Amino acid sequence: MERLDNKLPGLDEVTRAEVLRTVRRVADKLLHEPTVRVKELANETGAVSYAAALAELFALDPEAVSAVTRADVPGDHS
Repeated sequence: MERLDNKLPGLDEVTRAEVLRTVRRVADKLLHEPTVRVKELANETGAVSYAAALAELFALDPEAVSAVTRADVPGDHS
């Protein structure tokens, strides 16, 4: 909203409030499914790794998740 205020400094309060409500509705819709899935995963028996939860939530390719979560990071010789 700060960015919008900078671009449209003359925006009246009624319009600004409506834009804010609309932005919140969109954000709520975008976050609804991942929030529901997190709750479902938390209620399942057995521990779910962070990587597995992200893969499940965002329908990520398991190979891609594995590639970014494995311990052997290039250049890390510890």
